[in-house]
Amino acid sequence: PSAASRFVPALKPIFSQVGTPDNLVWLAEVESSFKADARSPVGARGLFQFMPGTATDMGLRLRPFDERADPRKSARAAATYLRQLRAQFGSWPLALAAYNAGPGRVGRMLKSKNATSYSAIAASLPSETRMYVPKVLATVAVRTGINPDDLEKR
Repeated sequence: PSAASRFVPALKPIFSQVGTPDNLVWLAEVESSFKADARSPVGARGLFQFMPGTATDMGLRLRPFDERADPRKSARAAATYLRQLRAQFGSWPLALAAYNAGPGRVGRMLKSKNATSYSAIAASLPSETRMYVPKVLATVAVRTGINPDDLEKR
Protein backbone atom coordinates (compact mmCIF):
# COMPACT_ATOMS: atom_id res chain seq x y z
CA PRO A 1 0.00 0.00 0.00
CA SER A 2 1.22 3.49 -0.81
CA ALA A 3 0.71 4.70 2.76
CA ALA A 4 3.14 2.05 4.03
CA SER A 5 6.09 4.16 2.91
CA ARG A 6 4.93 6.88 5.29
CA PHE A 7 3.72 4.78 8.21
CA VAL A 8 6.25 1.94 8.46
CA PRO A 9 9.33 4.12 9.16
CA ALA A 10 7.35 6.24 11.64
CA LEU A 11 5.78 3.33 13.52
CA LYS A 12 8.62 0.78 13.64
CA PRO A 13 10.43 2.70 16.42
CA ILE A 14 7.25 2.62 18.51
CA PHE A 15 7.10 -1.17 18.24
CA SER A 16 10.78 -1.38 19.18
CA GLN A 17 10.35 0.93 22.18
CA VAL A 18 7.54 -1.27 23.48
CA GLY A 19 9.61 -4.43 23.04
CA THR A 20 7.65 -5.92 20.15
CA PRO A 21 9.44 -6.93 16.93
CA ASP A 22 9.26 -3.84 14.74
CA ASN A 23 8.44 -5.89 11.66
CA LEU A 24 5.05 -6.68 13.16
CA VAL A 25 4.10 -3.14 12.15
CA TRP A 26 3.10 -4.86 8.90
CA LEU A 27 0.05 -6.15 10.77
CA ALA A 28 -1.48 -2.81 9.75
CA GLU A 29 -1.38 -3.88 6.11
CA VAL A 30 -3.50 -6.92 6.87
CA GLU A 31 -5.80 -5.06 9.24
CA SER A 32 -6.42 -1.84 7.32
CA SER A 33 -4.17 -1.55 4.26
CA PHE A 34 -2.51 1.27 6.24
CA LYS A 35 -5.67 3.40 6.26
CA ALA A 36 -5.71 5.27 9.57
CA ASP A 37 -9.43 6.01 9.28
CA ALA A 38 -10.45 2.44 8.33
CA ARG A 39 -13.68 1.22 9.89
CA SER A 40 -15.06 -2.29 9.96
CA PRO A 41 -18.75 -3.20 9.90
CA VAL A 42 -18.43 -4.63 13.43
CA GLY A 43 -16.97 -1.47 15.00
CA ALA A 44 -13.21 -1.88 14.71
CA ARG A 45 -11.31 1.23 13.67
CA GLY A 46 -7.89 2.52 12.73
CA LEU A 47 -4.66 1.11 11.33
CA PHE A 48 -4.74 -1.78 13.76
CA GLN A 49 -8.52 -2.25 13.81
CA PHE A 50 -9.18 -2.06 17.53
CA MET A 51 -12.65 -2.85 18.80
CA PRO A 52 -13.89 -0.25 21.30
CA GLY A 53 -13.44 -2.45 24.38
CA THR A 54 -9.91 -3.52 23.53
CA ALA A 55 -9.01 0.06 22.61
CA THR A 56 -10.06 1.38 25.99
CA ASP A 57 -8.37 -1.56 27.74
CA MET A 58 -5.17 -0.51 25.96
CA GLY A 59 -5.53 3.12 27.05
CA LEU A 60 -7.01 4.63 23.91
CA ARG A 61 -9.80 7.17 24.34
CA LEU A 62 -12.88 6.99 22.14
CA ARG A 63 -14.15 10.47 22.99
CA PRO A 64 -13.98 13.34 22.29
CA PHE A 65 -11.51 12.16 19.62
CA ASP A 66 -11.29 8.47 18.74
CA GLU A 67 -7.61 7.69 19.32
CA ARG A 68 -7.92 4.46 17.35
CA ALA A 69 -7.52 6.71 14.29
CA ASP A 70 -4.29 8.22 15.64
CA PRO A 71 -1.48 6.24 13.95
CA ARG A 72 1.10 6.68 16.70
CA LYS A 73 -1.23 6.05 19.63
CA SER A 74 -2.84 3.05 17.97
CA ALA A 75 0.59 1.66 17.04
CA ARG A 76 1.74 1.93 20.66
CA ALA A 77 -1.46 0.20 21.80
CA ALA A 78 -1.10 -2.55 19.16
CA ALA A 79 2.56 -3.16 19.98
CA THR A 80 1.79 -3.29 23.70
CA TYR A 81 -1.18 -5.60 23.19
CA LEU A 82 0.84 -7.93 20.95
CA ARG A 83 3.66 -8.03 23.52
CA GLN A 84 1.15 -8.89 26.26
CA LEU A 85 -0.45 -11.60 24.13
CA ARG A 86 2.99 -13.05 23.32
CA ALA A 87 3.82 -13.15 27.04
CA GLN A 88 0.49 -14.80 27.80
CA PHE A 89 0.53 -17.44 25.06
CA GLY A 90 4.23 -18.01 24.44
CA SER A 91 4.43 -17.60 20.67
CA TRP A 92 3.78 -15.02 17.99
CA PRO A 93 1.33 -17.23 16.05
CA LEU A 94 -0.77 -17.68 19.19
CA ALA A 95 -0.49 -13.96 19.97
CA LEU A 96 -1.74 -13.15 16.47
CA ALA A 97 -4.58 -15.65 16.81
CA ALA A 98 -5.56 -13.98 20.10
CA TYR A 99 -5.29 -10.52 18.51
CA ASN A 100 -7.82 -11.65 15.91
CA ALA A 101 -10.12 -14.05 17.75
CA GLY A 102 -9.66 -12.79 21.29
CA PRO A 103 -7.46 -14.05 24.10
CA GLY A 104 -10.37 -15.73 25.88
CA ARG A 105 -11.19 -17.89 22.88
CA VAL A 106 -7.56 -18.84 22.27
CA GLY A 107 -7.01 -19.63 25.95
CA ARG A 108 -10.13 -21.80 26.13
CA MET A 109 -9.12 -23.61 22.95
CA LEU A 110 -5.62 -24.32 24.27
CA LYS A 111 -7.06 -25.62 27.50
CA SER A 112 -9.73 -27.79 25.86
CA LYS A 113 -7.16 -29.33 23.51
CA ASN A 114 -4.47 -29.51 26.21
CA ALA A 115 -2.28 -27.76 23.64
CA THR A 116 0.52 -25.21 23.64
CA SER A 117 0.88 -24.30 19.95
CA TYR A 118 -1.04 -22.55 17.22
CA SER A 119 -0.84 -25.58 14.93
CA ALA A 120 -2.48 -27.74 17.61
CA ILE A 121 -5.59 -25.53 17.75
CA ALA A 122 -5.70 -23.95 14.29
CA ALA A 123 -8.28 -26.36 12.88
CA SER A 124 -10.67 -25.48 15.73
CA LEU A 125 -10.36 -21.71 15.39
CA PRO A 126 -12.78 -19.62 13.32
CA SER A 127 -11.95 -19.69 9.61
CA GLU A 128 -11.12 -15.96 9.69
CA THR A 129 -8.42 -16.60 12.28
CA ARG A 130 -7.13 -19.68 10.45
CA MET A 131 -6.54 -17.42 7.44
CA TYR A 132 -5.43 -14.38 9.43
CA VAL A 133 -2.39 -15.82 11.22
CA PRO A 134 -0.69 -17.19 8.08
CA LYS A 135 -1.59 -14.00 6.20
CA VAL A 136 0.10 -11.78 8.79
CA LEU A 137 3.17 -14.03 8.93
CA ALA A 138 3.37 -14.16 5.13
CA THR A 139 2.98 -10.38 4.87
CA VAL A 140 5.84 -9.89 7.33
CA ALA A 141 7.96 -12.36 5.35
CA VAL A 142 7.24 -10.77 1.99
CA ARG A 143 7.65 -7.17 3.16
CA THR A 144 10.77 -7.71 5.27
CA GLY A 145 12.46 -10.87 3.99
CA ILE A 146 12.37 -12.23 7.55
CA ASN A 147 11.31 -15.81 8.11
CA PRO A 148 8.30 -15.74 10.47
CA ASP A 149 10.02 -18.34 12.68
CA ASP A 150 12.72 -15.74 13.36
CA LEU A 151 10.19 -13.45 15.06
CA GLU A 152 10.50 -15.77 18.07
CA LYS A 153 14.16 -14.77 18.37
CA ARG A 154 13.44 -11.05 18.40
